[in-house]
Amino acid sequence: MATETAIQDPRKHALEALKRRFAFVEADLLQQKNKKSIKEGDGKEPHRTTSLTDKTDAAVTPSFDAQHKKDPEENAPAYLQLSQAVHENLLASNIKLSSRKGDMVNKILHELLQNGDMAQKYMQKSRKIHIDHFVLLDNYVQGRGVSTGSHIRALRMHSKRSKKHMSMKQYKKCGSFDLPQELHKFDVFRPMHEMWKGYMMQLLKTVGKNQLAQCADLHGAFILVAECKATSFTGVSGIMIRETAETFGIITQDDVFRVVPKKISVFIFQVDCWKVTLHGDKLTSRNFGL
Repeated sequence: MATETAIQDPRKHALEALKRRFAFVEADLLQQKNKKSIKEGDGKEPHRTTSLTDKTDAAVTPSFDAQHKKDPEENAPAYLQLSQAVHENLLASNIKLSSRKGDMVNKILHELLQNGDMAQKYMQKSRKIHIDHFVLLDNYVQGRGVSTGSHIRALRMHSKRSKKHMSMKQYKKCGSFDLPQELHKFDVFRPMHEMWKGYMMQLLKTVGKNQLAQCADLHGAFILVAECKATSFTGVSGIMIRETAETFGIITQDDVFRVVPKKISVFIFQVDCWKVTLHGDKLTSRNFGL
C-alpha cells in the first residue's frame, strides 16, 4: 500500500500541474479574443465559456471579469458631462451681442473693477475707464497693397526733414540754385571783389594767416581752381559769388557761371602779398551762406 500511494502522488501532482497550465492558456486565449472583439466595435459583450478546469481549480484560474478593462476614452475628462449650471448658461436665450467695438472689453473691465481695490471709487463714478484702442492680431494683413518697405522709408525721410524746409531736390526743381542770365557778367561783380579786398585787409590785422581759410568770408574773392577731380574744372578762375556746403559758384572773366565741387579739389586765392591754398575736403565745416 505504501508503494501504491508513493506512485500515485507524483501522478496527482503532474495532473494538477497540467490542469493549471491548461487553465492559464484558456484564459489567455479568451482575453485576446475579447480584446479583438472590442477593437472591431462589436458592441456585444463577449461570452465567457466555462470549462471543467474552472470548476476544479477556481483558486488558480484568473477571473475574466477582474482582468476586463473598460475603454479608456470613457473615463477621459473631455467626455465628462457638464454641470446643470453650465447647461443653463449655454441655453440662455436672452444674450445680446453688441455691434459696437469695445463694448465687450468695457463690460469685462466693469465686472473686474467692481471687485477690485478701486471698486468704491469706480462705483461712485469718480474713476472711469474706457477702452478706445484695440490690439491687432499677430497675423494682421494690411488692406492696402503698398509695399511696406517703401512706405517705412518714406515716413522716415519725412520725419527727419522739417516741413518748413525743402529738400535739395526740391530746391533744384524750383531753380533756387540757378543764376539769372542777366547776372552772368564778370563786370557786375567787380565792385564786390574790391569790397572783399578791403574786408580781408582788416581781417588780417585781427586774425592770423593760418585761420583765414576757416573764418574768412570768400564771397567776392578771386579764386583759381588748381586741382579738381573733374579735369574740366582745373584752371578755372574767377570771382566766387556763391558758396554751399559742397560747391563754389564762380563767375569767370568770360561771363560763364561755373559750379565747382569742393571734394578732392584745391583752390588758391591771393590777399595783398599773401597766397592762400584751400583744400576742398576741409571746407565742408565752414560757416557759409546761400
